[in-house]
Amino acid sequence: MRKWLASRWSVVAASTALGMAAGVLPAAAVPPRQGEAVGEQARTQAYLARVADSPEDLRRFLADLPKGGDLHHHLAGAVRAESLIGYAARDGKCIGTATYVVTPGPRPCAAGQRPAEDALTPGPFRRGVVRAWSMRGFPLPPDGDPQPGHDHFFDTFAQFGEAETGHDADMLAEAARAAAGEHSGYLETLVTPQAGALHQLVDRIHLTDPDAGDLAEFRATLTGDPGFQALVRQAAIDTDRAVREHRTLLHCATRTAQKACAVAIRFDYQVLRAQEPRHVFAEQILGFELVRQRLGGFVGVNLVQPEDAPVALRDYTLHMKMVRFLKSRAPRVRVSLHAGELTEGLRGVGAHDLRFHINEAVDLAGADRIGHGVDLTHERDPEALTARMRRRHVLVEAPLISNAQILRVGGDRHPLRTYLAGGVPVALATDDPGVSRSDLTAVFQRAVTDQGLSVAQLRASARASLDHAFVEGRTLWQEQDRYDVFAAPCTHTVPDAHRPPGPSCRAFLDANPKAALQWQLEADWSDFEHRYGHR
Repeated sequence: MRKWLASRWSVVAASTALGMAAGVLPAAAVPPRQGEAVGEQARTQAYLARVADSPEDLRRFLADLPKGGDLHHHLAGAVRAESLIGYAARDGKCIGTATYVVTPGPRPCAAGQRPAEDALTPGPFRRGVVRAWSMRGFPLPPDGDPQPGHDHFFDTFAQFGEAETGHDADMLAEAARAAAGEHSGYLETLVTPQAGALHQLVDRIHLTDPDAGDLAEFRATLTGDPGFQALVRQAAIDTDRAVREHRTLLHCATRTAQKACAVAIRFDYQVLRAQEPRHVFAEQILGFELVRQRLGGFVGVNLVQPEDAPVALRDYTLHMKMVRFLKSRAPRVRVSLHAGELTEGLRGVGAHDLRFHINEAVDLAGADRIGHGVDLTHERDPEALTARMRRRHVLVEAPLISNAQILRVGGDRHPLRTYLAGGVPVALATDDPGVSRSDLTAVFQRAVTDQGLSVAQLRASARASLDHAFVEGRTLWQEQDRYDVFAAPCTHTVPDAHRPPGPSCRAFLDANPKAALQWQLEADWSDFEHRYGHR
């Protein structure tokens, strides 16, 4: 079975180149050798309790834990500063000695700059670059003020952005290696191809900022222009090329294929929200078209950039109406929205802003998932909101580490346990692991040490990450957010890493990448609990 699984996941990954929600799992939620599995889960929980106070032992345990997938992952923020330095050095770029901003040259570097190669050598300059491009060593104020960490986090992108130019494949390869190394089999990463060319097209055909009543006309004008369809095709070509090249870097078609080849990668088109309405809506339209036409491995659309940016605050409701309009035209396109990534104390954020962002993402835009959701307790009627999210199966992507760094929210102030208590599905996520100097294992570790999550709740998060992934295909489970009965024809089959399923179940998994990923998770988790349940 292990050999078959490895082959199956390579097919799932290569195709890109073209508990209950509350986390409390009843005995019936461990199919189908229930008694044995429940006992192993209890023993694994006992092991977690023994190592919880030892950061090193806890880290080893959680690194080995099968995590499902990462649904909230910005490729631009995923790569470590050290790798970005290598890209810039390889390309002959320059780095400002005071600003640490990367420029394309030309050589020799201008006054106030140094060759990027100078940062390859350990020393003060390299340390300065790494600190400027990430949260490494950044002193978060002890009084809990969120502004310094917030500003430093988001400022990094403008500093290292030029280093990433032309390195999409390198970045995908690094992200895939990181996922494989911590037992995560699926990566849904956020990218924005062809945004600059799209903005030029919008301005060239004289499209003006739309309001809610102009959306249909704006969309018809943009999509009717031959240049727009060319951009859709080029965006797909760009991502397909990056996927092919990253698999070449990983030697996926050879006998020396790396484990990262088994990581399935899909893309969400990230719309930059801190822009004028015509550009925000145009990017939404481009993202919807890529997903609707099933091009470039795109499976969803998202809105990104700081939610507290002045334009993002001003136009928030308009942005939600734009999403609703496009979903009415293409209801099968899946949407995840950054919503509620706000807290008291951020510059320009008033009490009013904290009261409606999650509500409108869920009720007005019709989001399938939301990211962050940190301002829950300030929202209008949070109990009714979480009840609607539970009924509609709206998942919360929870990047606990970036919430702590950007918003200074953790412990009892973080709404994670409120969501879980309300039956809202939650999936732990990274956000920008390169900038935050973290990974998915660190997020799971924070979930244990800061939020007190149990083994059952960690397993529910892993399951939910694949249950709510936008990856194509039918689900393994008979009912969403209930992990007790497999769908036919796998209903009575036990996932086993050492024995293949029967012919009908195997054909089902071969035809449905989502179900195949979920089967792999169940098989891996069974092995994991068997190993740790006997220590």
